[in-house]
Amino acid sequence: MSGRTRRKKKSKRPAASRLVKRAAYVAIPLLTIAIAIAGFLLLRGSETASAATPEEVREEIIPEAGDPTAYGLPLSLDNTQQFIDYYESAPITPEQQRMVDEALLPLKAPCCDDNPMSTCCCDCNLAKSVWGLSGYLIAEKGFNAKDVRSSALQWLRFIHSDYYVGRELESRGVDPDRYDLPRGDACYTGRCELPFTDSGCGGMGVLRQ
Repeated sequence: MSGRTRRKKKSKRPAASRLVKRAAYVAIPLLTIAIAIAGFLLLRGSETASAATPEEVREEIIPEAGDPTAYGLPLSLDNTQQFIDYYESAPITPEQQRMVDEALLPLKAPCCDDNPMSTCCCDCNLAKSVWGLSGYLIAEKGFNAKDVRSSALQWLRFIHSDYYVGRELESRGVDPDRYDLPRGDACYTGRCELPFTDSGCGGMGVLRQ
C-alpha cells in the first residue's frame, strides 16, 4: 500500500512540472508585451509632459521691458539708438575689439543664424546695437568677455524674442513652424527693414523698432 502510494506520488510530479512549464510559456510572452506597452505609454506621457507652448517658453526665457541688467540700464527698446550711436561714434581699441569678438562669437545672429553675432551677415541695426552695447560694456564698464556675452544674449532675447522661443521649442521636440516662428533667416527673406517686433533687423539705416 505504501509502495503504491509512493509510486502514485511520483507519477504526479511530471504532470505538475508540465503544467508549470506551460504556464511559463504563456506568462512570459504576455509579461513581455505588458512591459513593452507600459514603456510605450510612459514614453508618450513623458513626451507630452515635456512639450511646451510658445507662451510658456516665453515666460521662462524671455526678459521683459523694465527688467534690470548687469550694466544698470533697464531693458527698453528706447536703448537701441543709444547702443547704435556708441558703435558708430565711440571707437574701441583693437584689444577691446578682440574681446567683443570673443564674447559674441559663440552666439548665433538671430537674423541670420548661419553667422555668429560677432560678424552677422551685414551691418543691420540689430547687429550694430549688439556691437555697440558690447563695446560700451568693455570700454566703459570693464566687463570681461563672459559678462559681455551674458548681457548681449539678454538684449538679443529681448529684441528678437520669437527666434529664441522657436529655438527653445525645437530643443524640446516641438516644431516651431507650427506657430509660424522665425528660423533665423530674416536677412535672407526680405525682413531687414522690418522692426524688431516683427522679427526684422530694425532697418539698415534709420532705426525701425
